[in-house]
Amino acid sequence: MQGRPFVVEMDDPRRVEFSAKDILEIQKEINKSADIKVRDLQIVDKKDVDKLKEGEIERTKTYSALRWSKESFSEGQLNKLQEVKDLVIYQKTPIRVLHRRPLATRERVVYSMSVQKIDELHFTLSLSTQAGTYIKEFVHGDFGRTTSNLGTLTGVESYDFFFNLHSVELDWPPSLEES
Repeated sequence: MQGRPFVVEMDDPRRVEFSAKDILEIQKEINKSADIKVRDLQIVDKKDVDKLKEGEIERTKTYSALRWSKESFSEGQLNKLQEVKDLVIYQKTPIRVLHRRPLATRERVVYSMSVQKIDELHFTLSLSTQAGTYIKEFVHGDFGRTTSNLGTLTGVESYDFFFNLHSVELDWPPSLEES
């Protein structure tokens, strides 16, 4: 699992010089947290930040979601999801972000899905999608604002227990082990 690349920009820092040992110590301190882990923490140039931003929409992201439903899913419904390839969906700006983004309809692609049934009411859904896809809205439909969505594909409404981004298809930042 590669995770999500990120950049932290510091305005008016008190300290501007960091050794490789200093940065490794910062990474270790961050990784003591149970919530997040970082790898290859390093100082990057502006050109490196530009590389992170270029081609954002062309990237593929992979996610997983633990789902539950009031109704049980048949094997046929779950198998139908696994057959999905390159599904074009249309998403209106989600209600949860309308306060900071303009209302628009965006076309995105769900490249593939896989399902692992846990019991009659629970399953794990893994998705590979075009970057910029509103995953939560694809999964629950956002009151019909995302078409197609998981509910329209299966005919059964389901709900999130847990949701996680696994990776972004991007070979960045450079691995420190290779340096």
